[in-house]
Amino acid sequence: MSNHDWYELAEDESLLQGDILRDCPVVAVSGSLPWPLGAAPDIEVEAKIFDLVVMTQSCDLENEKVEDVLLAQLVAWADVVRAEAERGNETVRSRKFRTLLIAGNVPGLSLLHRREARPSLPWSVVDFHRLFTLPKAFVTRFAAGSGPRLRLRSPYREHLAQAFARYFMRVGLPHDAKAFEQEGAVT
Repeated sequence: MSNHDWYELAEDESLLQGDILRDCPVVAVSGSLPWPLGAAPDIEVEAKIFDLVVMTQSCDLENEKVEDVLLAQLVAWADVVRAEAERGNETVRSRKFRTLLIAGNVPGLSLLHRREARPSLPWSVVDFHRLFTLPKAFVTRFAAGSGPRLRLRSPYREHLAQAFARYFMRVGLPHDAKAFEQEGAVT
């Protein structure tokens, strides 16, 4: 195992936090819902395809404590850079941004190392802004039928979970403490 081998291969129906599911369908409501909802609302749904990472804790998956699996979108780094450039955000191209991402200091994103062996993975980020839930039975069948898939090894799996926890537990304070910066040193 090289020092950059963040992954092991999984080929069965077992699911663990950190499993990567390529080209997984997600059903989403399209358009807007009529309000108030009638007795039989006309709701349109569509299937979208995403690369996803299992975020539900392994112990909950293994001990049958959940019926649904929480998944986060996995995006190739090159696609992130392109999308941000289209929005006029050139910050992601900077060395400083990549340094912050490596250190885990970009809330909402967690860097995954590239893997050149098959199945391969380019430098990618897990985007915690794009979360989905799917029935565990569906995800299990999908994983089993996907062939060899990547699974994060420990401690990288726990690193991803910690990044998600930091993102999820952020607190936005309602006050402005900028005046503190202007205070003189206490003597």
